[in-house]
Formats: sequence, structure tokens, C-alpha cells
Amino acid sequence: MIGFTKLCTRHLSSLRPSLHLSLHPSLRQASTHCDVIIVGGGMIGNSAAVALGLEEHLEDKSILILDQASHAPSFTPDAGYNLRVINLTMGNQKFFDQCGVWDSIKEMRYHSYSDIAMWESSSSSAISFNKDNMGYIVENNVIDVALHEMLGKLDNVSVRNGVSVSKIVLPSEEPQDKVRIELESGEEYSCDLLIGADGANSLVRRTLNCPTMAWDYNMEGIVCTLKSSDVTKDFIAYQRFLPTGPIALLPLGAEYFSLVWSCKKYLAKELSALNDTEFVERVNNAFHKDPHVSTLTDIVESISSFTGLQEYPRETPFMTCVAGPRAKFPLGFMHSSRYIGPRTVLLGDASHRVLPLAGQGANIGFRGVQILANEIKRKYAGDVGDHEILANFETKAQREAAPMLGFIEGIDKLYSSNFAPIVAARNLGITLVNNCGPLKEGFIDIGRS
Repeated sequence: MIGFTKLCTRHLSSLRPSLHLSLHPSLRQASTHCDVIIVGGGMIGNSAAVALGLEEHLEDKSILILDQASHAPSFTPDAGYNLRVINLTMGNQKFFDQCGVWDSIKEMRYHSYSDIAMWESSSSSAISFNKDNMGYIVENNVIDVALHEMLGKLDNVSVRNGVSVSKIVLPSEEPQDKVRIELESGEEYSCDLLIGADGANSLVRRTLNCPTMAWDYNMEGIVCTLKSSDVTKDFIAYQRFLPTGPIALLPLGAEYFSLVWSCKKYLAKELSALNDTEFVERVNNAFHKDPHVSTLTDIVESISSFTGLQEYPRETPFMTCVAGPRAKFPLGFMHSSRYIGPRTVLLGDASHRVLPLAGQGANIGFRGVQILANEIKRKYAGDVGDHEILANFETKAQREAAPMLGFIEGIDKLYSSNFAPIVAARNLGITLVNNCGPLKEGFIDIGRS
């Protein structure tokens, strides 16, 4: 596995690739070659650069990040919480620790939690998950800053900010052929391995021409930071399924929570037009309004209650105000049939996109980074873009990602119906899962891996 101690073995022979000025086409220099080029400088792309930069097989190789962002990320505690946070699993926390970035995250800001409470608006039944440490709620910019700090310590990694890729030419089947990349500035690069971490609208994926399964949820996610009236419940993550989509509160520590409200576009537009006081009232109503229980569901719940199996929803803390700005973003599903191409790999949202349920989107991406780094460590024999390495990565990454994507999509579809027999059936299912230790433990392990 990747080791932070590999930093001690760095030497000055790992030179950063030289950067060419944009010239008139007739005077343009030959392309600059890098062993690995990563398109996209977000959390996934930067974590891939750190993971590969620390790999001992690649310590004398050149790794270049091409990032559209014009400047490096920043973190200022007094500026308030970032709008975007992730529910970092224990497995990915260990990965960050092994890469030497977890200590930087701890020096900035993070919050652990030990309980998840889930229920819906069409039933009085709930399910809860408990573990000493379920995971960590971490702001996206905190992770970005920690990764950038580590990138600055790696002599074999370079970052170019404020650049855009205009064209990618994939190699032929000849082993010696390389990927060719052209920037909008006219500069050209070649590489042995191209990593596409350039998001849901990935140019790298479009260049590979991978068939994809995708659809628009006709939903948007509303995010903001809320302040609560109760500081004793900041170890619990709350999620309620509404007819218009799920709403979640992720604990940030003290009295603060991060809100992620996934809802239909018409409702997102309506909510965005409210002032902060009206918006907080709608949030509290969404969590505290009594469920609309059908007769059939009421019968099922009565039986569950009589047998002692029924669990009722947790008391959610009331929110008192919005702490900072509000924002919204579109939601959709996408899964690429291929994660690789000739000397090319797709990571993160470039290969899969999912509803922000349980905060698993970025976690799946980080797992892909680990799988790629492990395969290079296991199979590297002089060519980082070797097809055997990439094929092994694809097989293992899809085996992990596809079930999780299907699980999240299935949960969303299950809770999107208000048809009484379906509500009654899922109510019974929730009760059974909640009272079946091994099955419940399996769901916990899925979320923690």
C-alpha cells in the first residue's frame, strides 16, 4: 500500500516537466512528455496524483495535473463552513492517513459521527445505524487544501492551473504510441497514462466514446449550513425520504449541520426564492411534520409495535437560522460502460455519477484511486499505462462501484413511490432489517468501506 514514508526517499532526480510557451503554429516546439497526466484538479484528480506520486515504482516518473481552476484552494476557519461536504468513510480516512494528508485535515476541521437515523414521510417506522465511529463529515475545500499541501512536497508531481484541454488523441495499438493532448493555448503534451478526473461532462470520457447509461432526475440539490438549537445531537446524521426527494442533515460539530435537500426542480425554485427565515421553517417542517400513514401501513405498524419490533423516528433538532449562503446544483445518474481506454483511465464523476444519498459519490471515486494505485504497485513492470494494469483496475473498480450505484439507485426508486401496498411492504422490510443484526451490519459495512 501507498506509504507516507516514501517521501523520505525522494531525490532531486525527479524533475518537474518543463512548460512551453504558446507559439505560432509554424514555430511550435515538440510536445512535452510526462509519464502520467491527470486532467482535472479536484479531490479525485489530486488524490490520484498524491497516491501515484508516493508510489515507489513511480518516484522517478513525472506526473502532471492539468487544472482549469485558476488558483489553488484555500481554507479560512473564520469564513464559515464550505457549502459542499462529504461523508468520508473509515476506509477512505485510512487511505488519506496512509497518503499523509489526514493530519492536515485534522489540523483544519472535521467531525466524526456514530449514528445514522433514517425514516420517511409515509410511515412512522425508522431504521438506525450505530457504530463507535461511522465516518467523518469533512468539507470539500479542507480535503482539497490538504491534498495540495501534500502535492507541494512531491518532487515528481507538477500542477498547472488555469489551463483547459482542447483535444485528446488516443494512441494506436502499437505499444510505443502515447496519448497526445493539446491545450487551448496550443501547447502539446504526450503521456504514457492519461487519467480523466474531469467530472460528469468529462472530455476524456467523450474522447473514449464510451457507451453510458445516464438520465436526469429532474431534481436539484439545495445545500447550506444550518445552526440548530440543540448541541447534544451533533453525533447523528439524519435523513428523511419525502415524496419530492430525500433531505439530510450532516453534523458539522457543536450546533451546526450541513443540509443537503434533494428535491424536484419546481420545489427547488420555490425554496430558493424564500428568505432565510422562511427557508428554515420549511426545513423544520420537512423533518418534523407528522407522517401521512395509509390504513394498510398503519396495520403493519400496529403489528410491529405489538411485537416490539417497531422503531420510531429520532427527535430531530430544530434549526434556528441559516449560517452562510445557500446554493443548488443539478442531479443526475451516469455510469460509463468502460473505465479505461488505450493508456487511459476514468476516475470519479468521469466514470460514474449518482444521487447524493449517504454521501457516497466521492467515496466511490476515492476507492477507484486506491484500486488504480494498488494495481500499479502490484503489476508495474516499466510501463505505467500497460493494458494489463488498466484491465485489472477496471474489473476491480466496476465490481465495487456497480453494486453501490445500484444500491443507491434502488433506495431512491423504492422511496419515490407512495402507493399504499409498496409503502406497507417497505415498512415491513425496514422493520425486519432493523431487527436483523447480521443484515444490518452488512449495510453498515457497505457505508464504511
